[in-house]
Amino acid sequence: MSRFHKVVSLTFWATLGLVVAGGLVRATGAGLGCPDWPTCWGCWLPPTELVDIPSQADEAGELYYLDRLDRKQYLSKFDSTKMWIEYMNRVLGVLIGIFIIATFIASFPLRKLKPRLFYGSLVALLMVIFQGWLGSIVVQTELMPGMITLHMLLAMILLSLLISLQAWSSPHPQGIIIPGTRLLYGLIILQVILGTQVREKVDEFTKEPEGVARENWLDHAGLVDHIHRPLSLVVLGLSVWIFWTARKRSKKDLLPTWILSCVLGQILLGIVLAYAGLPPWSQTAHLVLGAGLLCLVYRAGWHPVAST
Repeated sequence: MSRFHKVVSLTFWATLGLVVAGGLVRATGAGLGCPDWPTCWGCWLPPTELVDIPSQADEAGELYYLDRLDRKQYLSKFDSTKMWIEYMNRVLGVLIGIFIIATFIASFPLRKLKPRLFYGSLVALLMVIFQGWLGSIVVQTELMPGMITLHMLLAMILLSLLISLQAWSSPHPQGIIIPGTRLLYGLIILQVILGTQVREKVDEFTKEPEGVARENWLDHAGLVDHIHRPLSLVVLGLSVWIFWTARKRSKKDLLPTWILSCVLGQILLGIVLAYAGLPPWSQTAHLVLGAGLLCLVYRAGWHPVAST
């Protein structure tokens, strides 16, 4: 059991690291840094120079690479920095796959003693396989709207599942479920969906700016942004209530404090995104802090640690 707990804990932190890398990819617009899959510009290792790309010229003399779907990927779009950011994201994805397989293998001896660890690990493995396939579809469809939202939502659910596997295999006693946190988890999942759809609207300008300045991109996000912003105040109100009620019960439990701090940080980052022209660092921070908040709330709602 101890070995499984160590492996699944490592897998959880590695998966959270992949979310950070994914946020960097989105913030820098590097999602199509490698425009094909599973290769990158037709190479299994990122090309160091344009001459390494298997290319040909069109009627106008412009060089392009013909990918597996017979699409012309013009070398004029080649960006070394974005390519390496996207490629390292893919490498991390492969490592996560290895960690998930290791988690499943570690759960096998426990399949009779602790069947939920075995079946939970199996579900996690299937989710990662599906996520890998979905990631390839995202690239092949050139960041197709809807696919990115599903990709992000499944990543959040995978993190939640890994937290459960951690808790179920932990030798430490659990604490008391914090009232209101399960409702808050549902609201945060909804915010993840809405926030990712806002990002999809922004991605349209990342691919084709159409003369719209970066600081005005959010003005074209539409209804999802108009729902996403005020809903954050509902999340804040519920977080304050959770903090207040938990504080009256026990001053030793720090989870409500961390949750409220993350919500306040998210709102602050949202203000920066809305009024400071979508600086890339804040986009990454917004996603990473959001993932951390979701993990804290899930832990508090289903597997709280006992107060010391």
